[in-house]
Amino acid sequence: MEVFTFEALGTKWNITIDDQNLDEVTEGLIRRYIKDFEQRFSRFLPTSEVNQFREALPGKYQISLELRTMLEHAEKLRALTHGGYNVAVGKMLELAGYDQEYSFEAKEGVKDIQLPGWSIEDGKLSIDGPAVFDLGGIAKGYCIDGVAQILKMAHYRYFLVEAGGDMTGTIKKDGTGWRVALEWPGQPDKAFGIIELTNQAVAVSDGFRRRWQNWHHIVNPHKHRPVEEVLSCVAVASTAFTADCSTSGLFLVPGEDTFCTIGRAFQSEYVVFKNDGTLRVSPNWSGELF
Repeated sequence: MEVFTFEALGTKWNITIDDQNLDEVTEGLIRRYIKDFEQRFSRFLPTSEVNQFREALPGKYQISLELRTMLEHAEKLRALTHGGYNVAVGKMLELAGYDQEYSFEAKEGVKDIQLPGWSIEDGKLSIDGPAVFDLGGIAKGYCIDGVAQILKMAHYRYFLVEAGGDMTGTIKKDGTGWRVALEWPGQPDKAFGIIELTNQAVAVSDGFRRRWQNWHHIVNPHKHRPVEEVLSCVAVASTAFTADCSTSGLFLVPGEDTFCTIGRAFQSEYVVFKNDGTLRVSPNWSGELF
């Protein structure tokens, strides 16, 4: 079993191939795909596609199919969370300190900023003024699925692709699934359960890894502050993209009953850790909880 490890998109990647070696051509395709993806969709790169709207005038703009797909899912999440999830939160994150310089120092105006209006209309992006998009976890999930597709096109049948704790896997050569330990919130050396992936994906989201001062990277735009009601969540779905969409929504649901709504919308199973020490587990959860 070979493990190919590298750094990309600001995190560590591991590609595990069962009973086969990763050839140089496929490795090169994967590296180029991820590099191109980052250059197109990272908020931290001035020339990226998502950054071209920072100074944009109100209007409709042609965008790539990939960005449209991600924004359509983001629009769905925004509706399900009553506006709690909004990828136009980029400027708020930058004023809070999560900027291109990684200053991690909150600036004036962060409590007063109003997010721009945006929507996808007839396949185009419609905005009512300058917008800074932060695709965050849903973009990483989309990219993980892209890497998995490259492996499938190269006729790899048994693999696990992992990036920063999110992953997608086929099955192992012996027909069994990939057993994945699920990290206890804020305690990397402790697991709260195990999930076995068989042609599935899992996404994990928490507010512990990117934390500074009184902020972390998951913010509620209605309250102009980080989400504190939820500590972390895990979602299992058919793709890494939909699993990451699920965790993004679970963090920002407006009420208890909406957890199930997110699960149904993205056909996912989930575990949510709340800040009062309780768990919310989906009825269809198939993993093991310790």
